[in-house]
Amino acid sequence: MSHNPVMNQSLRTGLSSNQSYVDQEFGRITQTRMTMEGTTSKVIGMFLAVVIGAAATWFFGLYQFAFPAMFVGLGLGLWAAFSKKVRPGVMLAYALVQGVFIGGISGIFEAMYPGIVQTAVLGTFTTAGAMFAAYRFGWVKVDARFTRIMTFALMGYFAFALINLGFAMFAGMSAYSSPFGWLIAMVGVGLAAFTLNLDFETIRIGISEGWPEDMEWRAAFGLTASLIWLYVEILRLLAIFNQD
Repeated sequence: MSHNPVMNQSLRTGLSSNQSYVDQEFGRITQTRMTMEGTTSKVIGMFLAVVIGAAATWFFGLYQFAFPAMFVGLGLGLWAAFSKKVRPGVMLAYALVQGVFIGGISGIFEAMYPGIVQTAVLGTFTTAGAMFAAYRFGWVKVDARFTRIMTFALMGYFAFALINLGFAMFAGMSAYSSPFGWLIAMVGVGLAAFTLNLDFETIRIGISEGWPEDMEWRAAFGLTASLIWLYVEILRLLAIFNQD
């Protein structure tokens, strides 16, 4: 089978004369594949976008943009996640806007509880490192059962988060202010941490199965979103403990 229509002579070879099929197969064979190096570079790029947004918000004291950025980031995240087309620009914009969000809330919490941000950052990277070690050495098995359980758990937690956000905005009530707020926050930290294992598995499968190169962006987006979520949950948990 040749990409050249002149060479694709079905009468001589017995192959289909449908040139579009030939083009599709040629593209599938020759397209650039997903690699660890490419995925890593895109993760670093998105992480830098988060850091730039957070640093600018922190150093210039633009804390008032934190919550508008949260909603904008949510919209961009949903667009990037559910779009059939891979959109690197949207993903980078998501990382930048989420950086503004975490930079804003970090500044607010740091003013209330000095030193909390440093602890949250250290806790985020320590937890992420522990999850990677657990995945790498097979202590956490990311199989169909694990994926199914995590999927239902995440759906339930996000539904709770949206309902809680609604009560907090319109009724001034939050489940995190209850005596069991610390327990709910710990559940959030746990879910965010174990979600990293799903991201690691996605990257491993994508590389081993030779997914198209643009899937590197989807993998980097998923890992970045999980790390941001983990940081926010750890920051919230530390704030609850500091209140006590």
